[in-house]
Amino acid sequence: ETVRSCTSESTAFVQAMVEGSHMKADLQDLFRKASKKHQNMYRLAMTGCGIDRHLFCLYLVSKYLGVSSPFLAEVLSEPWRLSTSQTAQFQIRMFDPDKYPKHLGAGGGFGPVADDGYGVSYMIAGENTIFFHVSSKFSSSETNAQRFGNHIRQALLDIADLFQVHKADS
Repeated sequence: ETVRSCTSESTAFVQAMVEGSHMKADLQDLFRKASKKHQNMYRLAMTGCGIDRHLFCLYLVSKYLGVSSPFLAEVLSEPWRLSTSQTAQFQIRMFDPDKYPKHLGAGGGFGPVADDGYGVSYMIAGENTIFFHVSSKFSSSETNAQRFGNHIRQALLDIADLFQVHKADS
């Protein structure tokens, strides 16, 4: 089940960040609302109440029964230009990443599922490290993995800055 849902709340936060004209407190509030919604969506996904598996089941049942569904045909024909997945690092806790920070592995990645798309694998490795593997096809003039990775980095820095306490803020 997907846990990286695009919600109205996350869209509102991103649009406000891009506009650059909002007060810091307003941006923090939008971020908190988006985070709260994301956590709720995550909980729904973990308990089988998300939307992905239901669509997949509808698809399987329609194939089994030989029933054609215009709704499913439209939904399932949408191109997947962004494919993301988390690579788990510490499922079995073989070592302490804080004690041995030089022993962190960056994990692996995967390719895009569309010719004009991106494959983005990420791994949260402890409290202070996140690895990203961004891939795209050189044959696409629409994509650039380096540029996309730089945008991810800048977005994370912008969010970190949003919650930093500066002397002028206190």
